[in-house]
Amino acid sequence: MEASPSSSQSSQPNTKWWVFLIVSLGTLSVALGITSIDIAIPTMMSSLGASLDKIQWVLIGFMITRTVLIPSVGWLGGRIGDRNLFIYSMAFFIMGSLLCSISWSADSLVFFRIIQAVGAGPLIGVAMSIMFEAFPAHERGLAMGLFMTGWSIGPFFGPLLGAYLVENFDWRAIFYINIPFGLLSIAAAYLILPKKKAEEKGIPFDLLGFLTLTGGTVSLLLALSQGQEEGWGSQLIVGLFSAAIVLLALFVAVELRSANPFIELRFFRSLNFSLSNFIIVFRVVGFRGTNFILSLFLQKALHYTPIQAAIFLVPGAIITGIVSPLAGILSDRMSPRVPLFLGLVILAFTLYGLSTITIWTSMGTIFFLIAVKSVGQSTINAPLNTVALGTLPEGSARMGSGIIGLSRGLGEAFGITILTFLLERYTFLNIDSMTPLQGARLPEAARYEVLSQIRSLLLHGGEFGTALEDRAQSLLGFSLLNEAMTRAYNDLFLLIGAMFAGLIITVFFLGSGGKTAVESSTAH
Repeated sequence: MEASPSSSQSSQPNTKWWVFLIVSLGTLSVALGITSIDIAIPTMMSSLGASLDKIQWVLIGFMITRTVLIPSVGWLGGRIGDRNLFIYSMAFFIMGSLLCSISWSADSLVFFRIIQAVGAGPLIGVAMSIMFEAFPAHERGLAMGLFMTGWSIGPFFGPLLGAYLVENFDWRAIFYINIPFGLLSIAAAYLILPKKKAEEKGIPFDLLGFLTLTGGTVSLLLALSQGQEEGWGSQLIVGLFSAAIVLLALFVAVELRSANPFIELRFFRSLNFSLSNFIIVFRVVGFRGTNFILSLFLQKALHYTPIQAAIFLVPGAIITGIVSPLAGILSDRMSPRVPLFLGLVILAFTLYGLSTITIWTSMGTIFFLIAVKSVGQSTINAPLNTVALGTLPEGSARMGSGIIGLSRGLGEAFGITILTFLLERYTFLNIDSMTPLQGARLPEAARYEVLSQIRSLLLHGGEFGTALEDRAQSLLGFSLLNEAMTRAYNDLFLLIGAMFAGLIITVFFLGSGGKTAVESSTAH
């Protein structure tokens, strides 16, 4: 096997810090481009005259394309080299951003977002691989901590910048904010990253593996994204899930028999690698789910504007930037299980705390819980990536990063879809038990007393006659609906906290070794 690229880079102490700068600029560019668009969806609908069914493909098309292309980083990097793959991926992403800014219809915007995703797919995996191999073995926990710092800042600042640009300029401006960082990263990568010969020019492309994985993943993601709208028991959704199962099973069979697989499934013979990816999927579900629910709570229950809600979450970026490298250093100096355990315990207790908040909870308490959540989240990121990649043979970081990226993409899709469904379900159950207008389990005496107080307030406000009674009933229903949704948020926070508590058990099964099984399996 060819010597690891780290062998040459680690001998030049300054190189790793230049690599960190290049990778951070690139990942920040992609993260800003991904997270700033959500806030602009309503404005895009009005500007382009598009329905919600049409405009949602701006998000769904990007998510599916990026997730499908993430595993390609292994083969592409071997063919053209990590440096070239990073530059080309970044260039594709920037080109897609520019094209999105000149979209003339919803269809053109969806198409240009797919071009963006073609660049974003391999980029994060190859960036992680470059970062991992630029640092010597005893500093790779630090490398993963620094990598997560650059990648995690985008989700905090992206929505804030996006909201500001949409409110003060135009939705097209959100596609410009990532371009300067992307161009700088391309220029620095071209000048600084060492040129290396492609490692695997003679290895053929595993077309059957790629097609079965792509078909299975697209079917799964389409089913997850459209299940709520079409109905989980509908013929379309059941068919998509069935196709996903068949194609992914065929993919596994093909890859295990292939001499040059598209994804090296034999890596999963390592317990460390398998458990790390298992934790990564549910970590992303919890991360995206918690941020999604918090954003809704701040805007729907507390009536914050999008900018106010985004500002409220910004300090988490500072915490992430500080804690992630420290967690990486800690995992270098002792077993990565220690920061993993601590981070999951912090998250479990924090989510329990979030499950108790109401509209009357002080802002200081909510802010404190969000800050502590960021500490827990930042504590587990670097050790997880270090354990997953550290268990692989030298020179396999690129393929391993692609698999980690696929796990992360599936976690994002599962997280938002499942939690959206559960939020609606829990809200409905709470409404059914609380709202007088839909079943009246509220005692009649309590209902009469509440309505009397509301009528009194409306009388002082100038309401009278039948309008007063209709208004009182409406306000009571609205108040109970708000309470039902708040309880649904609490239920979901508690569910996510229980998930993190369950992941604590898996940490005890992680070992410090694990390369032997992988090396022996990939040697044949």
